[in-house]
Amino acid sequence: MGQVSKRLEKAVEAAKAWPLDRQEAAAEVLEHLDRLAMTPYKLSSEERADLEEALAEARRGEFASDAEVAAMFARHGM
Repeated sequence: MGQVSKRLEKAVEAAKAWPLDRQEAAAEVLEHLDRLAMTPYKLSSEERADLEEALAEARRGEFASDAEVAAMFARHGM
């Protein structure tokens, strides 16, 4: 096992006093971070095509207007 930072040790100790549901949520986040560090994400064919199209749009200077961005945030309650 590698070295553990004092900050992480302090956070883990504090988390031990949390309600179990909050501890489970914290554990899920840490597990997700661990998986990200260990396993590269593999794009699906559809994701790769979407990304390539988005990059092509950006190269052509096709960006959402401020009004379009504001409307999207409003639709999603942000």
